[in-house]
Amino acid sequence: MKLNGIIKRELMHLRPESLSPLAGSSGRLSVHWSFCLMLILLLLSLPLFFLAKVARAGGPVDADSGKVLVLRGARILTSANQNYEHGTIVIKGGKISEIGVNLQIPAGAEVIDVTGCLITPGLIDAHSHLGLGPSGGVTEDNEMSDPVTPQLRIIDSIHPEGVAPDKNQFLQAVAEGVTTAVVRPGSGNVIGGQSAVLKLRGGTVDNMCILFPADMKMALGRKAAYAQKGQMPMTKMGTAYLVRQVMLEAADYRAALDRYENEKKKNPATATAPPPRDLKKEAMLLVLEQKIPVHIHVDQADDIMTAVRLAKEFGFSKLSLAHAEESHKVADELAREKVAVVVGPRMIVYDDDNRAVNLADYLHRHGVEICIMTDADVVQQPFLRSQAAIAVKYGLEPEEALRAITVNPARLMGLEKRIGTLEPGKDADLVVWSGDLFDVRQEALRVFIDGVEIYRSPRVDGGVKK
Repeated sequence: MKLNGIIKRELMHLRPESLSPLAGSSGRLSVHWSFCLMLILLLLSLPLFFLAKVARAGGPVDADSGKVLVLRGARILTSANQNYEHGTIVIKGGKISEIGVNLQIPAGAEVIDVTGCLITPGLIDAHSHLGLGPSGGVTEDNEMSDPVTPQLRIIDSIHPEGVAPDKNQFLQAVAEGVTTAVVRPGSGNVIGGQSAVLKLRGGTVDNMCILFPADMKMALGRKAAYAQKGQMPMTKMGTAYLVRQVMLEAADYRAALDRYENEKKKNPATATAPPPRDLKKEAMLLVLEQKIPVHIHVDQADDIMTAVRLAKEFGFSKLSLAHAEESHKVADELAREKVAVVVGPRMIVYDDDNRAVNLADYLHRHGVEICIMTDADVVQQPFLRSQAAIAVKYGLEPEEALRAITVNPARLMGLEKRIGTLEPGKDADLVVWSGDLFDVRQEALRVFIDGVEIYRSPRVDGGVKK
């Protein structure tokens, strides 16, 4: 925490006229500064008080393995094709133990009556830049010294609370039901680096991270920053070439490593030295050997099809697209190639006849698996459900919208056995809502991650009884 900045900001609110009654009396001046010191200490303690109330920050969130927690009476949407009216969830050891209706309450369990509320899985943002700086400002997600930087790891840039001017991004996201985010490098480079999946709890990125590397972030289309330098890529074909070139270099590196290993096995005494380590090529081997999938920023239909072409050419284990604003023009091709699209932050686009297209709904109806994102901080992280609500407003079925911010992102990242649905054995990441989560007037009353209550609304004491 930057104490000097906080102290200066708070002292600016003390106007000179408010000090005048104390001028001329050293004793009173001393009392005044004592008061100021007490005020400053109080102000500095408020964030800590806030953290104590809404997040168990400062370390890993460890569920008490012996504690049993029961949420009873709410409508439960599981994102797993089985919903419950007046359902019950039993949580033990950070996992969902049982879910259903008319369950027997275990002896000694802590029971929370949430009658009249709605429970959903914790929300998952499939594409975020959370903790990397404000959109339009100085950010930590684009290393613009080289258009190809697969060796970069986004976990080395993420601030675990948020970056000024929004220093409480993580807490605010949790307070709106977001429990997990896929945090990615930016789109300034052709290959930006390796993404991570974070649960929004714990005091460090290391405690939050549940999957790294999650995938390789790429971005097609013209790269204006490099074009202005007169440096490749200046064209779309230059961008695609750089992807091909680095994939071929990784293949050559793999071949050199294999030759060295073979020679060492045949005759260790005469084997040549191994090829020098190359972090860039090592990172691309993860893609080449299908150890991690690829996520590509695209907008126009031609770039979308270039992404599909590259995926087929080099055998990407899985391809997902971000934004893809013209994906409705090639929806059938994407469905056939099983390419997922992460829609947002722009939810409504227009066709060639200037008719509105609800992109998420259109792609879903054409067989494309969809996720919905904020692209935080473009749209701030707490507004993930608002993004989905836009799709619902223009025709996407609410159940599909919920899946697009829960189980679909979990499946995209290969984490569907842990998160994304409310089922026995899954992580107890869930949200108790005051009403329909797509009604932005409703709020998250309680948020649990790994069975631990991370956030509780001030309204709870007057509404939900513990």
